[in-house]
Amino acid sequence: MKQVDNFYARVIIDTQYKSDLVCTYQKRFIRYRDSLFTFLARDDIPWNNNASERAIRHFTLQRDSSQSPFQESVLRNYLVLLGIRQTCRFQGKSFFKFLFSKETDIENFKTRKRK
Repeated sequence: MKQVDNFYARVIIDTQYKSDLVCTYQKRFIRYRDSLFTFLARDDIPWNNNASERAIRHFTLQRDSSQSPFQESVLRNYLVLLGIRQTCRFQGKSFFKFLFSKETDIENFKTRKRK
């Protein structure tokens, strides 16, 4: 955080820029200072959004390959299943085994190992 403070002091706050574009970004850096570098102070926040992009990628592919727009009811069901699938994937659990188990809580679902 000390390096961030030094960066702000040197580059953002104590410098006057002439370019309108640079001034716009300067204002954004100042406005979002409290949240922009949160990942440095907290271990549970990733520095990138790769997980988020991976999570919505399946929806985007389905939307792009579909010939007609999603109806709201279909979209809601698809997103629920996608959310369950992604949660199973991130926890290393089988999506299909979870569905067939009739369990309603992924946290309580335990996969049985083959004998």
